[in-house]
Amino acid sequence: MACVDTIATENIDFCADQENPAGVSPVEIYCARVADFDTIEKPAALGVATTLDEAGSIVAPHTFTAPKGFFKINILPDTGSVETTNEGEKGSKTNTNVFSGTLPGNSARNIGFIRKYQNVGMIFIVKQINGQFRQIGSEDSPAYLTEASGTTGLKAGDINGMPVKFADVQSYPAPVYTGTITEFGGV
Repeated sequence: MACVDTIATENIDFCADQENPAGVSPVEIYCARVADFDTIEKPAALGVATTLDEAGSIVAPHTFTAPKGFFKINILPDTGSVETTNEGEKGSKTNTNVFSGTLPGNSARNIGFIRKYQNVGMIFIVKQINGQFRQIGSEDSPAYLTEASGTTGLKAGDINGMPVKFADVQSYPAPVYTGTITEFGGV
């Protein structure tokens, strides 16, 4: 089998005067059950992509069966992140992609969220502070709840919330999503 490299060689440069903020938005986290989608897009295959950007992003929008769509969750500020860990042996590498954040408080609604979605395949679209959206989960490897806990805090100033983590395993790091984000009910 002949291997064909379709991706043009590019420099990976960075200018020190460019802003590079860390973190995710605590108010722009979208999630949906995989079962609610009509179509789920994915990054271009390596033999199809012609740029590194194409190989690392999803451009076409996901579509839903009406009236389904993404719903939003909020997390406490400075508790959210998207992390990717490259794992495995040479020739068989995969990436574990994780969205984590702390749901504010220990309300019945938060408990119900964990209870309802703890065994459900999900897709998350998470806005980074730099404005990019990252996707966790796919049709072939949905994101599942891997950790959930809760605390009321011990004293004034402690965090009162429920930390959660959702993770997937893909052949690629969590891609940048530039498609339309359709909220449930046509919002």
